[in-house]
Amino acid sequence: MDPSEHSPDGCSSIESNFRAAPLTRRTTKGPLDVDDPLAPTSTVQAPTSVAEAASVPIPPTPSATTESDPLSPPKPLAIRPTSQSPLQPSTKDLTFLLQPSNFRKLAWTDISPPFRSTPAAPGTPLPELLRQGHYYPAALLAVSSLVADSDLSQKEIFELLYTRLACLTLINHTPLAAKECLALGDIHSPFYLSEDTGECILPWELRVLAVRLQTLAAGDARRGLQGHYDLAAYARRRIRGTSDSDVKIMWKGRLRDLGLRIGNALIEMGDLEAGRRHFETLIEAVTNAEEKTVLSSWVAMLCLRMGDLKEARVWISTGDNDQEADEASVSESPRSAKSPKSDVLKALLNMAEGDYDSAVTEWRSLLNGPHDVLAKQNLAVCLLYTGHLSELLEELVTENHAFYALTFNLATVYELSTEKARDRKMQLAERVAEGLRRNDAKAVGRRMEWSNADFKL
Repeated sequence: MDPSEHSPDGCSSIESNFRAAPLTRRTTKGPLDVDDPLAPTSTVQAPTSVAEAASVPIPPTPSATTESDPLSPPKPLAIRPTSQSPLQPSTKDLTFLLQPSNFRKLAWTDISPPFRSTPAAPGTPLPELLRQGHYYPAALLAVSSLVADSDLSQKEIFELLYTRLACLTLINHTPLAAKECLALGDIHSPFYLSEDTGECILPWELRVLAVRLQTLAAGDARRGLQGHYDLAAYARRRIRGTSDSDVKIMWKGRLRDLGLRIGNALIEMGDLEAGRRHFETLIEAVTNAEEKTVLSSWVAMLCLRMGDLKEARVWISTGDNDQEADEASVSESPRSAKSPKSDVLKALLNMAEGDYDSAVTEWRSLLNGPHDVLAKQNLAVCLLYTGHLSELLEELVTENHAFYALTFNLATVYELSTEKARDRKMQLAERVAEGLRRNDAKAVGRRMEWSNADFKL
């Protein structure tokens, strides 16, 4: 604006209203004087986006005349309603979160054909879809509710948005969820603070999920670390600011959860050594023996991944000692001193050391237990390294569970593992035929004649 265009009339009208406030510049008359935000009759408009909320300037503070003056100290200028509006969190303008352009389209072709035959019933409510595990239609219903209903409360908007992002993550559309999460903007912005209490109006679960998704969208792992530390600082303030024991316990639990997430973030960054040191500091701060056992097992697995087998063995034994100490302090219903989780770690340690025979023994001892599926998967890997992968398949033949795919796969294993593949195939055919004859009374509906092609002969 050209300084030569100063208007004395414009200066005198403003100076008469703010005579006590020192001016940082000479006021001028021009386009900015229309709907002057500092005029006594104007009201502060709520920003329509997070970026605007974070960049709202704080003008020089004039002398306060009324309690409802939005510029009166000590509260900084954020999102203040007019004197005619009640001071409620619902007065915040969240329409920028309801724009259809924020959300990407999902097509049923993304779902594998075998899973399209059992769609959710039309009209199923959102809680029921989540309970049944229909996360794909739940994501669609959440976004349709967001863009179609303009009368949603603040709480409903955040709940639907969290449901949408969480469902996308569960159906392996995490990159899509990361892009949609950018609509929230800076979750630490003053825009998301309540004027009544100063607390963040975003649900805690949404804030934690948003930190991870926005980190993925930005491609900056360090940003995720900073976001988790910001949440941890907020949790500590809440712990110090309340005398309610239940509230303290809740926030302490959230703080511990953030500690684990920070360790995971360090590992995702590839800094395994920093992740191990972080978990070790958490162990030092924990007094519960069961929590120490869990954290010790995490450090042990991390050492295995780093190739530090000596330290891994130390942490496995440390976890066992912590569990024994915990059991010694419990007089009723003591648990077994041999933890299944400890056995899993020992089996993994044997695999890392190349002792696959001992690992096979460990994994077999865990079959039909709480870690049965994990044991079978790792057992198959051990048998592959020892050249006995066919044993698991042959057990099915022995139990008379022979079928075409099974015999074909076994024949393929014989071709890859031995020079006498034809002899092994013939023996397999004889075992299948003997099993069918032995269980002839139970073989209703099963074919009794198998061709040579069934055994790759």
